[in-house]
Amino acid sequence: MRQLDGFALLVVFGVFGGCSNDWRTDMWYQPSLRPQAAPRPAPEGSVPIQGLIQADERDDLNDLKNPTPPDESSLRRGQELFETRCSACHGLKGDGNGPVSKVFPPAPNLRFDSIRRRTDGFLFATLTLGGRAMPAQRESLTVHDRWDVVNYVRKLQQDVGDAGAASTGGATP
Repeated sequence: MRQLDGFALLVVFGVFGGCSNDWRTDMWYQPSLRPQAAPRPAPEGSVPIQGLIQADERDDLNDLKNPTPPDESSLRRGQELFETRCSACHGLKGDGNGPVSKVFPPAPNLRFDSIRRRTDGFLFATLTLGGRAMPAQRESLTVHDRWDVVNYVRKLQQDVGDAGAASTGGATP
């Protein structure tokens, strides 16, 4: 009887020992992208719903024209997005005095002459591609949302008038 138990035990170990250990079904072992991995490329011949904007540097989109009129709806949406996504660094008034700028290198004052002279396309490209310390917003904001933010930044710059035409303080673009 003992020999039969030993033989059965040997068969069980032999059968299960030959199986691979990839039977786990938890999410850790699924085929997925890891943090900091590049997103999957778009299928060949596909066109994004919102159109295709290709640029490697911010200056590549310098001549891009703003297709979104700065109407009340655009400015309201731009303000919502600016206050939730941009004000932590740039401050509610766009002056570069957000709470994050107290601990990290200060964000640029969006009311500086140097930034006011930039084209809408350059501001859009900065939102799309990011800046020196600014993260890119291409994946988290739609094209229309980014233009709304550009319109709101232009409104902030106009509201300041000549008094906001500062050329010192804060970080440079």
